[in-house]
Amino acid sequence: MIVDDHALLAETLGAWFARHPDLELVGRAEDGEAGWNLCLTSKPALAVVDVDLPKLDGLELSRRLLIQMPALRILIMTGRMDAYTVWRASQIGVHGYIEKTLAPEMLIEAIRTVAKGNVFFSPTFHKVKQEWLSQPEAFQKILSEREQVVLRRVVAGFDDEHIAKELSISPSTVIVHRKHIRQKLELHNDRELVAYARAWGLDKGA
Repeated sequence: MIVDDHALLAETLGAWFARHPDLELVGRAEDGEAGWNLCLTSKPALAVVDVDLPKLDGLELSRRLLIQMPALRILIMTGRMDAYTVWRASQIGVHGYIEKTLAPEMLIEAIRTVAKGNVFFSPTFHKVKQEWLSQPEAFQKILSEREQVVLRRVVAGFDDEHIAKELSISPSTVIVHRKHIRQKLELHNDRELVAYARAWGLDKGA
């Protein structure tokens, strides 16, 4: 199963699969919700999922699928290699993570490896984990998950009332979270906050 909103890329992948008799494309979806429905009905052995999808992002889709279909193998294929996205993928427990820029031969190798029950993570994925997520100042070592959620929305430009409504908390609680985030990160203004978020990939949409 391919879940990717880039039609040309998905068609190219399908053509590659057709050349390999051990691989069969059972379906393609162009957004996260369609991917969810198609996986539930088609029950593929493996899903190749992009991160940036309309309606439901690929990592949240993968998280839900792994709960609903524990036997499903999931390979993330994306252009994103920022620390936040790599960390999310690690937390979810996907079975592989590769860049879209890799050669087709490596993609086929990744698919076969993951389908056989093993894992396949690109060198860049490992590099980000080792060089970024292992740092003492890494966001996941400093901020709680709720603080990460608030920070992403602050950087996206949402005001306290909007954030409070979306997270079902009070505006005053949002203000407290903002204060704690700045204190923990030792940042003094919004410019520094935005710079930190961009460096770690926390500015990629809320």
